[in-house]
Amino acid sequence: MPPPGPGRARGQRAAWAATFAGAAACAGPLPPAAAEPWTLLASPTTASLRALAVVDARIAWVGGSDGALWRTEDGGASWRAVAPPGGERCDFRDLEAFGATAALAMVAGQPARVYRTEDAGRTWTVVLADARPEAFFDALAFAGENGFLVADPIDGGFGVWRSADAGRTWRHVDPAALPAATVGEACFAASGACAAVGDDAAAPAWVVTGGSVARCLWLPADGAPRAVALPMAQGAATRGAFALAVRGQRLVVVGGDYADPQAVDGTAACSADGGATWQSAPGAGGYRSAVCWLDGERVLATGPNGTCLSTDGGRRWQPVSAIGFHSLARAADGSVWACGAAGRIARFQPDRLSPARRDG
Repeated sequence: MPPPGPGRARGQRAAWAATFAGAAACAGPLPPAAAEPWTLLASPTTASLRALAVVDARIAWVGGSDGALWRTEDGGASWRAVAPPGGERCDFRDLEAFGATAALAMVAGQPARVYRTEDAGRTWTVVLADARPEAFFDALAFAGENGFLVADPIDGGFGVWRSADAGRTWRHVDPAALPAATVGEACFAASGACAAVGDDAAAPAWVVTGGSVARCLWLPADGAPRAVALPMAQGAATRGAFALAVRGQRLVVVGGDYADPQAVDGTAACSADGGATWQSAPGAGGYRSAVCWLDGERVLATGPNGTCLSTDGGRRWQPVSAIGFHSLARAADGSVWACGAAGRIARFQPDRLSPARRDG
């Protein structure tokens, strides 16, 4: 199985092995006396799951290695296999849902493509494909019907495609109009979360990177893009910023070193000005591959070695569970789901946290 990224760092993919086959203890002691906030669900697969889209408390999609693509309509009590024909060897790394029945499913490596369904996965159409052997798709990001896809650099230029109609059609962005990639820089396809987009068509998009450097690329709908250095682990193909969550002008990034998941330095950072400036955030507890806002102040982050919570917008973190995952998603109704190694799927129950953990 390929590593989480950088996607194009083919020489490093063999090193992924089984580092995150199970959930290890979260770095640092857990606060005392609280119920486990994760409810593990019956899973239809043992595949490594990284793609996740949640509509509400009942409808969700998960996807992963070896063509795994599943959908539930009853909160995870049962699942239906919905992979497109011929997709048995696809590595699904990201999903986007548009209402109850429409969705996009992104295949990371060859064949690098995006499928779309209008009928809850019964039929699929390829809406975007890159046949170049070097092509590696990393993430989809949508707000309503406005969104984009980011891919690893080829010949020093990041791949970006934009859509204004929920992924039915796509427009390729000239790489010359984007910040150039440094040698050894790429994106991580660990959770489909290295990219984010604002709430309307005029809002910017953001991409976070890793490898030789860790940066946040700010991509406005109009105007000149720019790149800002991140205070994250960097300098090796296994290090960098893995996931990004946006709430207005407040951004939170998590990551670290997936080859050294217990290392705590450079694993989280936050911005209060739309990504123009960043500050390092302590306490994330090691490598984290996914992050999402729970509400106006609380932010949840997870990685294969545990889950942590911030109650101050991502500035400080505390461990809340030794159970970890690859990906997180929050629905409009507040439902929070996760998926990870060995087919692990779960729902987050914040009411189980002790008041000290829940409120800071």
